[in-house]
Amino acid sequence: MPSINMQQCFVRNEQLKHYPKVSIDSIPSKFQLIISSTSNIYGKCLSVFIMFLLNLVHCHALLYISLDSIFSIEIGKLVSLLLRNWMFIIFYLNYNQNLCKQIDDHWNGLQIDYDYETRKYFSTQKAIYRWLTYILYILPYMMRYCYSFYMDNDDNKSNLSSAVDFKQNIILYFLLTICAPITFFVHFCRSCILSDLAMLAQTAVQFNLVTLKKLLKESRKDEKSLNINAIKNIRHKYLLSCRLVDKLNEIMSPSSFLLFIYFLANACHLSYSLLYTEQNQSDKWYNIILTSSLLITNLVYTHAMIKIHEKSKESLAIVYRLSLKTNSMRLLNEISLFLKHKEIGFSFGGIFMLTTSSLSTLYSIFITIILALPSFVS
Repeated sequence: MPSINMQQCFVRNEQLKHYPKVSIDSIPSKFQLIISSTSNIYGKCLSVFIMFLLNLVHCHALLYISLDSIFSIEIGKLVSLLLRNWMFIIFYLNYNQNLCKQIDDHWNGLQIDYDYETRKYFSTQKAIYRWLTYILYILPYMMRYCYSFYMDNDDNKSNLSSAVDFKQNIILYFLLTICAPITFFVHFCRSCILSDLAMLAQTAVQFNLVTLKKLLKESRKDEKSLNINAIKNIRHKYLLSCRLVDKLNEIMSPSSFLLFIYFLANACHLSYSLLYTEQNQSDKWYNIILTSSLLITNLVYTHAMIKIHEKSKESLAIVYRLSLKTNSMRLLNEISLFLKHKEIGFSFGGIFMLTTSSLSTLYSIFITIILALPSFVS
């Protein structure tokens, strides 16, 4: 059935805007597949090299530790390093050619890519979240870049000899000009992949929701318009959408868990440093802005994942309302089968489904941990 926008364009004799085919095939996805577990020997060597650079960037503070001093390391930096390595390993093992092929098979099984509104929804939402990713990554990266350059030049080298200072200058410029951009690009690609996968799941659930709304609108005009074949078709697509989200969950579930734990570790480190350590204003505001950007990033991607569950609940609510529009036993049996399906949504590390209520509970626990931090320290 043509959409309202398409009919309006035909009436005005306007040309429809072309939207590309719904696909997760993008530059970030292609790059990640090159360094995945199913790549060739060159891709595996490249992934080892990139992992070495990632650890080199995050461990560069160890280069300034003197052997004459007592060795010490901050727990926060160690946790951050471990989480980043786990994220790299998860993408290396899970996001590969096999997963992408299975995702494409599930999506093609839905057979909704022909729909104009489906392509429009995916392209529009993908563009919005891609711009949000640009903003949430480029600005903090530039700030961290300038901050690292300032700190390593002014503070860490004030008491060093000229020879040591020259060597560490070489290391610093190598990290800032070679390693840091590669690290940024890898993190950026992962964020783009996560947002694209969330938009793909949203698009599948959105198609079912729009179709059910049209069916409900038609049933209000004429109760006899309810067709058992239409209900069967929507139920079948709902089941396929559920399988698609379950497949996407293999990468989305552990990623959402690690992103939250990484933010929690940074927030605890910020709270501890503000309460129990003396810092200059530049360090303090740098940590506050960086943690705030992590919070916004988590909220943006969590909101994208929660919308899938909300659309799924709305779809089931419309199906229930359709059951009140008919007395046909065949239709009621088909609708009852529909209502027995579970709600669609991403899980949080395989622990629970991400919903509005579970998210509020999760952040309530986070606030409790932050408030209880002084008692833990004492």
